[in-house]
Amino acid sequence: MRHLKTLVVTKNTTMPKILNWQVSTVSNVETAIEKLYQQSYSVLAISEGINEIDRNKLKKIITVLFPEAIVMVYKNETTLSENVKKAYWSKNKPGAQRNYLDNSFEIKLAYSLN
Repeated sequence: MRHLKTLVVTKNTTMPKILNWQVSTVSNVETAIEKLYQQSYSVLAISEGINEIDRNKLKKIITVLFPEAIVMVYKNETTLSENVKKAYWSKNKPGAQRNYLDNSFEIKLAYSLN
């Protein structure tokens, strides 16, 4: 199975786990930028524990250098897994929530069943 990669910028020393994702952690913004140059990551998750100036600096640099990168800020590590998956799939599968009936026969059939 192919694992998607996420880079987590956090002061915590524990390694967060996300099912089917390869997770790398760094403790500061400069190391995160170096890691992003070395390999590509699907999602960049920044902890709220990182000071606001560094968070804003990283967001601006990433949007200029890597426009396809998904950047998100998370509050605690318990919801990190869910937030990373939600951020990734909302950008890469935006039409998955919408189902449109474009065939008049299917529309009539759908109305007749209700």
